[in-house]
Amino acid sequence: MAAPLFVGIGVAIFAVAKVVSWLANSMTEEEEQKHQEEHARTEYIRRRAAAAQARQEQKAWQEYREMALEHVQLLRRVIRENRDAIVGVPEELNKLEQMIAREIIDKTSSPYRKSALRREYARIEDAVVRMKEYVNYLVFAENEVDTLLAGENLEQLLALDPAEKLLPLEWLYPGKLVLVAMDEINKPLPRFGHRVSFGTDDVRQKALAIPFNDEIPVLIKAATKWGNGTFYGCVARGLLYYNHIIPGEPVPFVVDRKQKQSMIGTLFDGMVRATLPMSQLKHPGVRMLSGQKVQVHLTQYDLCLVRNPFEQGRANIEVSEFNYRARGVQSYQQLYLTVKEEHLRGVSDRQFFEDDEPWTLLGYSGTTGIVSLARATVRVECLPSADFSLLEVCQVVQTGTLQIGLDTPFRFTLLDRHLAATAGVGWRSGIEEFLRFCSQTAMDMKDSPERLAHSRFYQRWDQVIAYQRSQEEVSVLDFPSGALHAREDDVLVLVREVLPESDQLAFEALVEKLREVLSDKNKLNPDHCVRLLSWDADRCEFVPVIAGDRRRRPLFSCAKNTISIESAFSLPESTEAMLRLVVTLPSAALKRQAQALEDFFNDQLVNPALKSILLAPEHYLAQPAERISQIEWSGPLDNSQKKVVELALKERNIALIQGPPGAGKTTAIVEILYQLYRQRSDLRILVVSQQNSAVDNALDKFLAQHVGGFEHAIRTIRIGNPEKMSDTIKPMGFDSQFTDYLADLEVLAVDGAVSLPEHEAGLCHMWLSSIKQASQSRVNQDEFFITLLADRNLVGATCVGLATNKGGIDQLQFDVAIIDEAGRATIPEILIPILRSNKVILVGDHYQLPPSIAPLLREDEAAEELGFLRENFLDNSFFELMFERLPPQCRETLNLQYRMAPAIGDLVAELFYMREGTRVLHNGREDEYFEERYVLENTIYWVDVKGRQAQPKGSKSQENREEAKEITQFLASLAETTKIPLSVAVITPYGAQKECIRAGLRKMGWAEGRLAHLTIAVDTVDAFQGSEADIVCYSTVRTEGNLNFILDRKRLNVACSRAKLHLLFFGHRDFLRRWKYKNGAEENLFPKLMQHAWNVPVAFRNQGSEILVPI
Repeated sequence: MAAPLFVGIGVAIFAVAKVVSWLANSMTEEEEQKHQEEHARTEYIRRRAAAAQARQEQKAWQEYREMALEHVQLLRRVIRENRDAIVGVPEELNKLEQMIAREIIDKTSSPYRKSALRREYARIEDAVVRMKEYVNYLVFAENEVDTLLAGENLEQLLALDPAEKLLPLEWLYPGKLVLVAMDEINKPLPRFGHRVSFGTDDVRQKALAIPFNDEIPVLIKAATKWGNGTFYGCVARGLLYYNHIIPGEPVPFVVDRKQKQSMIGTLFDGMVRATLPMSQLKHPGVRMLSGQKVQVHLTQYDLCLVRNPFEQGRANIEVSEFNYRARGVQSYQQLYLTVKEEHLRGVSDRQFFEDDEPWTLLGYSGTTGIVSLARATVRVECLPSADFSLLEVCQVVQTGTLQIGLDTPFRFTLLDRHLAATAGVGWRSGIEEFLRFCSQTAMDMKDSPERLAHSRFYQRWDQVIAYQRSQEEVSVLDFPSGALHAREDDVLVLVREVLPESDQLAFEALVEKLREVLSDKNKLNPDHCVRLLSWDADRCEFVPVIAGDRRRRPLFSCAKNTISIESAFSLPESTEAMLRLVVTLPSAALKRQAQALEDFFNDQLVNPALKSILLAPEHYLAQPAERISQIEWSGPLDNSQKKVVELALKERNIALIQGPPGAGKTTAIVEILYQLYRQRSDLRILVVSQQNSAVDNALDKFLAQHVGGFEHAIRTIRIGNPEKMSDTIKPMGFDSQFTDYLADLEVLAVDGAVSLPEHEAGLCHMWLSSIKQASQSRVNQDEFFITLLADRNLVGATCVGLATNKGGIDQLQFDVAIIDEAGRATIPEILIPILRSNKVILVGDHYQLPPSIAPLLREDEAAEELGFLRENFLDNSFFELMFERLPPQCRETLNLQYRMAPAIGDLVAELFYMREGTRVLHNGREDEYFEERYVLENTIYWVDVKGRQAQPKGSKSQENREEAKEITQFLASLAETTKIPLSVAVITPYGAQKECIRAGLRKMGWAEGRLAHLTIAVDTVDAFQGSEADIVCYSTVRTEGNLNFILDRKRLNVACSRAKLHLLFFGHRDFLRRWKYKNGAEENLFPKLMQHAWNVPVAFRNQGSEILVPI
């Protein structure tokens, strides 16, 4: 029991001590010691814990840093891999861009190829810029990693994402279209901190942006020069892309001024400059006023919408009134591609499935029949179905690059094969036509020697026209400064008499040209046409001496012997200093021909296929129309005439008709017109020829025979000089129709003035007065001309008339152009109607004379300047070149002649119309038809005249007075004897002989082409081509020397084929028969010709009286 007591006592003692310590608020000594021990223990534990934590943190940081470094390696590896993945791509893209640019300006490239390349150029340009920026982006990503690593910013390093495989959407670059909010302008944008600034155009840009709130379309134009991530943006160009280019909607174009063949203007209130070529106007002849608005579509532009990348220099973007996208959708033919679902599983390019993504043709194998098409980066190979109604896809390949082939006049739609079979879709004719297009394209794409040769041939004509313009348009007179007579300080006078005699002819020529420049009818600006220059020895060139002060323009005047210039001058002090006066008088015809050649090589054709045909006629595959209605002939035609009409109707692009003399070309042309309008009376047809008479004959006969009976009325206009039109056609000329129009307006105005209230009657008088005043203006006449022309569906013109470019006629489009006498037109002349027509029908005869060539091109100076002129460059016509090289399915020959009596017809056929030993021209009328009309005993005579040729003073031509005398004596006897009207033609190869014969006839009373009952025309053989007469007298002239000129087969053909009843040759029979070519390669045709002629005295029919007794 004691123990418990002891314990209780101890507790009590302890409790008492604790109580005391608490009461004293102090520890006991023991407690103090113990507390210190415990604190020491705690500090020890803490130090151990802190050391452990430090070790742990060091380890964790080390692991964290290792992870960051591992991420750095990943980031760098991705950057390196991305950089390796694009090795060579920038260079290839640059090469692709350069290749496209070269091919677009290549004059021989197919228009379909150029069309595809132009459309894809902006996409390629964007890819080039994006690739360049992607390289910059990788450098940026690499620098960002290095900077963060150097600063040990591990957290930010770990927050970085690997570099993207493509340029991030947030990365800005020139040409990028972005949507931004107004409050984001001039502030850092997310991710890269790029800024968009409107620069000095801030106010106008923001005014455009206001309606778009937080989605303002902005096109990045360029980076600022400071390189701080700030870019200049343009709302106007952004809207242009966003609202117009992408959806294909038009945009208002405001006209500023006219510059050469284009209208210069702006889009979006002057913020985007653009060029609208006259050729891209719907009504090019209608004058456009400054400030006028028209709706246009963009056609040629770069990525930033700043320039036209296909033109030299700083050309504006190009626009057009035509919507080629919409026009193509409506006119292109629909074809279907049937495909199995598994074919499309490997396609990753989403653009392939976009409806507006175009298809192009990559290739075609005539052996396997496989057609390769492309869309975006996907190549599709297909074959025609068994029934040729569809294309069946056999392979689809997802490539890594954009595939660009050729545009086609077809649209393609992908259809599931089972669906296509169920729906029964397909079009056999369309597939067959597409395959013909593929075959033709495959041949056209080959750079064959023939194609390259033809291209050089056309390009040489460009040089010829340039040479002609330099010689014909420009007159130059060099003279010393001392030859000028200064009446006042600002007036200079050049007098003819003070010049050397050798320069006085040049002075006279220059005065004539200056007089035309100053004439009001030409509407020329003398500032541009007349220049006074002085020789600058330091610069070794002539420099202007007339001050270029717009406030004081120079005044020019001229008389027969003086030229006066009033202006401010900077003349050299020395009177020996050489001056040069240059007067330029533009030739509208040559200018238009040069433009036609340029348009041809720039693919400005209504029918693009014609370019490839003209460049490689050997490769053309004839394209018959899908179907033509049953032909009901309007009248009697021979078989060859029916064949040429059928050819003209069925061939889709080009048809050639050879029409020998008297073979009924006009009859065939009239029937072609009738059949074309019978099939489609809304066609617009152009009838062109070298001669006014040929155009008028065709129009006159057609309108006389077929004035009505068509669904739509035939509204005709004849373009040209009214004085050269026939009386029946003259009312259809523009001048006549313009006068009639004004007369009708006057009647309306007078009727209105009588019947309307006084106020409105006054308005009628004012209106009529305004119309009459406007009619005096050439510009207003041109505007009315093109307006009137646009309403006419049958247009007649000569090649020269068509080349004058009156009122923009050369910009009209025709469904068909019928070009008569095509063998007499030069290539630049004939290109004018070809460019503007969907189909061309060429009628000519390459066995007759080629085109008349300007005399200056026959001179030695021209041959020295243009060496190829020595290569018989001018001897063959365009018609001959095409006729010999196009496939037989595109050409026909009229083989019956109705003009010449059988004996003359036999001569012409056997000498000139033999093809591979077979006669191709026959007589359409028997001798009985001519029997009652003959006036001489025999049809063909040779009158032997042993005269002598001579060269008149001051002439390079030849004459033979004895031959002229014999001819005039024959005509005098004929005029005295015959009592019936007869037409007679006297033709000769030489102009001097023509004048000699005319002089002899005038002495006998020949006036205004008449002598008694005879109508007599005297001209050169070349000038008389296309004409005819009852009796033809041919004066050969030559009695010595070279006969190459008169033995030219084509010239001799023309000479022999003009006569209807009788043909008489006058010449030195023995000399002409015995003459031989030096090399013996060619044949002297005179012996054969003489075999067809009677070498007996010429006698009248049924009288036995001799008119001439040959020596």
